[in-house]
Order: sequence, then structure tokens, then C-alpha cells
Amino acid sequence: MTFRSLTFAALMTCGAAIAAPVAAQDVTFKLNMPGNAESIAYKSAERFAEKVNELTDGAISAELFANSALGDQESSLESMQTGLLDMATVETPITSVVPELGATALPYIFSGREHVKAALDGEAGKKIEQMLLDKGLRVVGFLEGGFRQVTNDVRPINTPADLDGIKIRTPGSALRIKIFNHYGANASPLPFSELYSALQTGVFDGQENPVIWVQSQRFYEVQDYLSLTNHLYTITYLLISEDKFQSLSDEHKQAMLEAGAAAEAHSIELGTTADAEIVGFLEEQGMKVNEADIAAFTDASGAIWTEWAAEQPAAAQELIDLIVAARP
Repeated sequence: MTFRSLTFAALMTCGAAIAAPVAAQDVTFKLNMPGNAESIAYKSAERFAEKVNELTDGAISAELFANSALGDQESSLESMQTGLLDMATVETPITSVVPELGATALPYIFSGREHVKAALDGEAGKKIEQMLLDKGLRVVGFLEGGFRQVTNDVRPINTPADLDGIKIRTPGSALRIKIFNHYGANASPLPFSELYSALQTGVFDGQENPVIWVQSQRFYEVQDYLSLTNHLYTITYLLISEDKFQSLSDEHKQAMLEAGAAAEAHSIELGTTADAEIVGFLEEQGMKVNEADIAAFTDASGAIWTEWAAEQPAAAQELIDLIVAARP
């Protein structure tokens, strides 16, 4: 993901009616994030902040707020649309603004990081950017969210049948709940901040997240099994309010996008190297790790794609087709 896919000239014109650029002046953008300072998204946002400050000779700064200090992801989206919040990183809740983006969270729609990069650098990325721009949100970067894996304290998960009856926590996404219920689990949502306690007390048997969260949240203390399912890739959208973006000079707009590209590259580098290291760490902590039967999971997922797309506007199927077409 090297640079935003729309041309810079097009970016200038499509938002011109929103707000006229003002003379260049020092500005500090507040950037709200759900993760902690150890997350890949946070470290990538730090790279963004460093780069934009460097490119603008200190005229633009970004102040990072971890752990949703300025509100949860849904409220961040609303606040950016109304201009009350400058910037945020958002993951699954992006579908509350553009439901069609659920296409990116269909199981096994991405075959690997090379596929993610090809799709988001290409026509699929352009379509996603325009969908969000239509809602007053500018994509500055697509950051690494990681491939999601399953942990639990009941048994190893090799095939969907192994999820039968397991109580698994998911984010508050209707699609994610549908996915795991389709596999046979008993899925229900819970705020992330309450998850450790829920696993510890047996309210849930398991959960699904990238391994960096299993490490940083110490889920290995309350979970016995880590199954590498790679069931979906989480895109972390680095966003800015379009009103705020259009208030910048052309030179500073360019700097914002270049800094976003630097953050993208850094996030992929971090994600690629972190997975193997973290899995090794989790094994050292006593977790039993297995590689799931990806073919079995993929075969079980086709009906989910069909059912979900049938409930969405035509743009959702168009996005699915663009993502699939980008497979290496």
C-alpha cells in the first residue's frame, strides 16, 4: 500500500465544496485509537505522526489517544463526520457507516497479506476510499489489523465442527456473529474491555482476535488453545474528517497522504514479523498451538458470502468481485 489510489488532483477537487483551504498554519490533530500503545496500529500511527511532522517542518502534529480515550469507534466515526473529532483508527465498526464494507470481513476473502496489499492498492481500495469519502471520511491509510485466530479453553479447533457448542466472544458485528454461529459455535458480542474477565470466569470459552491481542491482553493466562484459522483479515482504517482535511493547504494535504503511506508500509512490516514471534511466545507461555484445516473452513464459508451479499446493495457484490479479482 504505497499511496492513496486516487490522484492528488482528484482529491483536491472532490472535496472543494466542503471547506475552502486556509492559509498554512500550525495545527495539532487529535487521533483516537481503540488499541493500547503496544498495538501495531498505534505504532504505525506513531510513524504517521513523526512523518507528517517532518514533512511539514513541524506545522502539523498528531496527538495520539490510546484505549478509546476520546470515545469508542462508533462515536469516533460520528464525531469525525460532524467535525468534532479530527482523526481516528477504526476497524469492524466501519460498517456502521458503510455496511458494504462488510465485504472485507467475509471469511477467507483475503488469501494472505500479498492479496490484501494488491486489493487495497488497486480498484478495491479506490472503491472503499470513495465510499467513505461520500460519508465525509478521508482514508489516510489502510493499516495492519492482522489475521484473526481462535483461542479457547475447551479443545483445539481443526475444522468448523470443532467449534460446535463453544461459547465464543465476537465484536459487535452481526456478520461476525453469523459467521461463528454458522460454524456451530454459540457466538455473542461483548465489549473488549470486559473480555479477559469473561474468559477467566467462564462466561465465554473462547474468542477470536489477531495474536498480538492474545499477547498484549494476556489471554494466554486464561486460554489453553490457539488455533491458527486465519479466518479473516482486519483492516484498520486511518481516517481524517473530510472537513479537517479540506481545511489544509494543498502542500499539507500532500504531506498527510505521504505520511499515511509511510504508516501503511510500517504496519505491514510490523505485522509480518510479529506473527511468528508472538506465536512462539504464546507457546512458551503454555498455549497449545495448531494450524487449522483452512480448506475445511473455506468450504464451510461459501454460504456465508452468498447470504450476506444477497442482503446488501449491489455495491457490496461489486466490492467482493474486485477483492477476489486482486488475488495474486
